[in-house]
Amino acid sequence: MILRDREPMTSFEKYDQRALYKIDLPEGQRRLKEAILYVAERCASFRYFGLIKLNKTLWRADFRSFYERGQPVTGRQYQRLEKGPAPVEMPPLLRELGSEGHLEYVSQKYGLVVERRPVAKGRPVLNFFSQEDLDYLDESIAHYEHMTGSESSDESHGIAWKIRKDGEPIPYQAAYFSDKPLSKDKLSELSEQGRAQGWNSK
Repeated sequence: MILRDREPMTSFEKYDQRALYKIDLPEGQRRLKEAILYVAERCASFRYFGLIKLNKTLWRADFRSFYERGQPVTGRQYQRLEKGPAPVEMPPLLRELGSEGHLEYVSQKYGLVVERRPVAKGRPVLNFFSQEDLDYLDESIAHYEHMTGSESSDESHGIAWKIRKDGEPIPYQAAYFSDKPLSKDKLSELSEQGRAQGWNSK
């Protein structure tokens, strides 16, 4: 686990003392374990699927779900890592799933890259997921299907990742930050508002 002791508050936290890093949902940590198995099972036939893509698939599902309906799929805490966001509990849970015989790894080489592919050996228990929860996981799986681990990592380096340092937790409210550039009309509107308020840029 890379999460380190909390440092002085970032600008995000100074303005929002209600930052949500974990959201308690029924079955808690178990939800993440079963989501891992679900994603691994659904991605078994993909050409590219390793631990990086697994992390990004869970990240997208959780944060997109929070953005659209105010509730994530697993609710577990995420942190910034060099390769993108990942659940804080991922390493111990992967070891636990392995020791229980529910997950194993197969190494596959693509050029100079060796991918460690997680393979589900047990079926996920989905009783406590709603169909909507599974829809968010399925959308995320489909989104990354044809991406390599590096491509999915690069895509995850948006503003939610950039506002943190390696090892720091990422608040679920970061899902509201947009990586899309403002349109010319929106920039013009903001400039007009700035002039009306007497704001000057140097």
